Amino acid sequence: MTKEVLDGLLSDLQEFFKNDYSGHDYNHTMRVYKLAYNIAIQEHANLEIVSLAALLHDVDDVKLTQSINYQNARLLMNKYGIDKVQEEVIAIIQDVSFNGNQSKSPSTLEGKIVQDADRLDAIGAIGIARAFTFGGNHNRPLYNDENPVLNMDEASYRQHKSSTINHFYEKLLLLKDMMNTDTAKELAYQRHQFMKNYLEEFYDEIEGKK
Repeated sequence: MTKEVLDGLLSDLQEFFKNDYSGHDYNHTMRVYKLAYNIAIQEHANLEIVSLAALLHDVDDVKLTQSINYQNARLLMNKYGIDKVQEEVIAIIQDVSFNGNQSKSPSTLEGKIVQDADRLDAIGAIGIARAFTFGGNHNRPLYNDENPVLNMDEASYRQHKSSTINHFYEKLLLLKDMMNTDTAKELAYQRHQFMKNYLEEFYDEIEGKK
């Protein structure tokens, strides 16, 4: 991918995400791109495919758009004459999303790396900020009166499902063990510990202990 193509894509993506305030914005795309690129270097992956898939991974996200058959990613790649790796990039975009128990690990190293980068951006300090941004954007309460626990029963889970804090338990704290590459696993451990420390502080403050 030439500098001209990269600069063009970045300009298009900045315009595409200019009105997004849910945490799936241009800055998220850039963080995923930088993380994926650095992981790809460490894991000796194809940098072009990783870069394209990371940059385009959210342009057809069902939470953000109603596109069909990844038409936004295809249009952008067609605009810059990217055709040889197009289907490989689309296949990665299909696989990177978190879908609870239905989540799967991509079949290629490049796909694994982009999925790792996207998940890394959902945890740690950035992940905490994004969780509250997304929760506020979707009118979710900050927390419920009862404190959730990691191994909550089904009834308790339903009580907390609508709060932002519960999002840590239904997704964010699970991601550490869902990383594919050794590089991402090391980064995820650090970010995971940061979130656990944050939750301890959060509950202490809620209970008036600090």
